[in-house]
Amino acid sequence: MIAALLLAAIAPIAGQAQQFKIATLAPDGSSWMERMREAADEVRARTDGAVRIRFYPGGVMGDADTLMRRIRLGQLHGGTFTLFELSSIAPEANLYSLPFEFRNAQELAQLREEFDPVILAALREGGMVAPAIANGGFAYLFSELRIAGTDDVSSALKVWVQEDDPMSLRVLKEVGASPVVMSIAEVYTGLQTGAINTFASTLSGAIILQWHTRAQYMLDLPVLVTAGTIALDRKAFERLDPAHREIWLEVFGEALRAQQRQAKAENAEARQALIEEGIEIVDPDPADVRAWERISDRVVDEMTASGEFPVPGLQRLRARLRETRAEDEGAGR
Repeated sequence: MIAALLLAAIAPIAGQAQQFKIATLAPDGSSWMERMREAADEVRARTDGAVRIRFYPGGVMGDADTLMRRIRLGQLHGGTFTLFELSSIAPEANLYSLPFEFRNAQELAQLREEFDPVILAALREGGMVAPAIANGGFAYLFSELRIAGTDDVSSALKVWVQEDDPMSLRVLKEVGASPVVMSIAEVYTGLQTGAINTFASTLSGAIILQWHTRAQYMLDLPVLVTAGTIALDRKAFERLDPAHREIWLEVFGEALRAQQRQAKAENAEARQALIEEGIEIVDPDPADVRAWERISDRVVDEMTASGEFPVPGLQRLRARLRETRAEDEGAGR
């Protein structure tokens, strides 16, 4: 009798669904949101309704810093972030956010099997659980002014820099440009008013945001990797049944990988669309590219040594890059 009463008392608790509140800047109806909702539906089905997800799209919950504060307060359980936005809790995330570190997509692909787990483990240690990392493609420089080499870089080049990005700010100053700090929401207005005339974006992103309408040239040089993920507060995640944790990681991990494949296709299509829109794609001078790489490396070294911009694992990453480049050169690639 007592056992039956105890079972009756705990049954409603065990049967209660756990709802995660997740916010994102992605607008409702976007391919990203469609994929995330499909993943949420699959998780709900495979957990028999025990794990449910409510999304807050379109930035209604604020920017990345605001989302992190809401997560700490328990108002949200997670969000979608770029790796750069997560570097405050896991500085290892900066490994993929350094300017001019990777020369092409092949270099990045060769190192991801080794370094994705490093970043994901650091995020978990910092209190956030992410199932995988989605590479959104490289950001390139777009401008109203033609840039082909160092002679084209001057203070007339007013380049957008995201808030809280001291590395890009310093590198741009060192190469002789004029960095202008503003939020992503201010970029289009800044381009219209002339407050900025140059910005870095993925190819598809420039079109989606309509920033390309304010540019005439694109420098065909990968500046930095854009990568992101969906992340849950670790404490909330660990309240799940262990089997449900594995389901969540599996389903959303595949959703991120699918989104990465789509981003690759969209960037390829966007390149052709930009050409058709009249954007001139400019090949950089190889000697000048190496000069920019040296400047960037020096700035990174100075800022990491001072502790201003920590990047744990940087020397290991660079060593592996040297190895892969030597192997590629030996193979004649």
